[in-house]
Amino acid sequence: METAEQMQLDINVEEAGASARKITVTIPAEAVDEKIELSFGTLQGQAQMRGFRKGRAPRQLLEKRFGKDLLLEARGQLIGAAYQQAIAENELKVIGEPEFPEELAEHHLERGKPYTFSCNVEVVPDFELPDLEGVEVTKPMFEIEQDHIDGEMKRLRYRLGTPERITGPFEHLDRMVGSATVTVEDHEGTFFETDQVLLVVPGEEDEGKGQLLGLLIDDLTPQVLGKKTGDTIEIETIGPPTHEREEVRGKKVSITFAINDAERITPLEDIQVAEQFGLEDTKMLEERIRLELENRRDSEQRNAEREQVFEYLIENTTLALPERMSEAQITRTIEGQRMEMLYRGEDPEVVEKRLAELRGQTEEHALNRLKLMFIMQQIAQKFEIKVTDEEINGRIASIARQRGERPDQVRGELVKNGSLNEIARQIVEHKGADRIVDQAKVTEIPADEWNKQAQAKAEARRDGSGSGTATAAKKTTKKSSKKTTKKTTKKTTKKKTKKKTDD
Repeated sequence: METAEQMQLDINVEEAGASARKITVTIPAEAVDEKIELSFGTLQGQAQMRGFRKGRAPRQLLEKRFGKDLLLEARGQLIGAAYQQAIAENELKVIGEPEFPEELAEHHLERGKPYTFSCNVEVVPDFELPDLEGVEVTKPMFEIEQDHIDGEMKRLRYRLGTPERITGPFEHLDRMVGSATVTVEDHEGTFFETDQVLLVVPGEEDEGKGQLLGLLIDDLTPQVLGKKTGDTIEIETIGPPTHEREEVRGKKVSITFAINDAERITPLEDIQVAEQFGLEDTKMLEERIRLELENRRDSEQRNAEREQVFEYLIENTTLALPERMSEAQITRTIEGQRMEMLYRGEDPEVVEKRLAELRGQTEEHALNRLKLMFIMQQIAQKFEIKVTDEEINGRIASIARQRGERPDQVRGELVKNGSLNEIARQIVEHKGADRIVDQAKVTEIPADEWNKQAQAKAEARRDGSGSGTATAAKKTTKKSSKKTTKKTTKKTTKKKTKKKTDD
């Protein structure tokens, strides 16, 4: 029997949309017959039927009893081998699984007849990179002041403070745990329910906004302030357009939250915080905080430069995005942003709030992240960027330190939810962007001016979104209004391989 590489196939590949190809393959009749004979021959040699010794059952009886299932199995093997051969011969960089038409299920193998099938696949887009030298980048500059240290001190006082069970009435920053039942418009019955969900009363500076179950609720404060344990709160919102679950996007979401327990944090005194870190006095604690804030500032400055590079690449690269992959990108975008913020040292609660905000952004944000992924993959190839196990372990250790957990715990969580690849992708993006920043035209500007420019951009582009840019003093989303232009070049190829014979 010919192997997949030896089959003489008629292969036709044509464009079928943005970064999509339709593959049509005809398997010759002799290859079909040989596969059928091989399958039945193998079965005859192994089959055990009552009244016959092993391998002695009549062929006619075997075909009557097992013929249908055997032909289905043979068809699947032939299609799989022919598909792989078509991919290899045409050097297609396929993304995901092939999509076969439903009618293929009714198209059976027949002796003496060729077998033709087709499928659609998505492929890595073909595109040209823009000029990577001399990209104009601005670097926000600011010094760590005492008010920054005081703010971080306050955060630590609450983070390390003593929780005390309360029954209400609830105040700002009180934490409550309860059960939640979620219903979604056009979805019959309960969409989701859980017995353990955390809800934090937004702080005064949050202007009433807070997150619940990953959704950003604009008027959460007035709905929970003054409540007490035992109360039930009814909350309604609209599912964000880029939620991971398609059923939620743009739909009315109703949440019934029953408060079962609550606690209030009594913040520590400054000297108590110092003692928690094994320091002698608050002066030493302030110096430690200053050093950490300076390291965080340096990281934010570099991240701001990277994000400008990302925006430049997105705006100056034309490529056609795979449609099916674009749908799946929404979930990857959210998880990628989670890894990015945890690496930069954000508290988990702050991360979840920011993710709730991201889910409310437009679909263009997710598509731009997908576009950036392809661009950075090509840049990684151009600069021969590799990711080592040591770099991945280092990134995991950094996230673990920020979360106060062991690295093995964080790794286990990443493996469980399939996010380990996001770590590697993040490292590749950072290293690629850093190579471009190192040869960029960098202009230093005051952080206040930077923040004003970022805010102006965010307001001007409120109806669209680009790659998120973190400001040096605070995170501010910079939104790109340019939409991806899809362009394809039609190309049809036919390939036949010469039939090989055994020596």
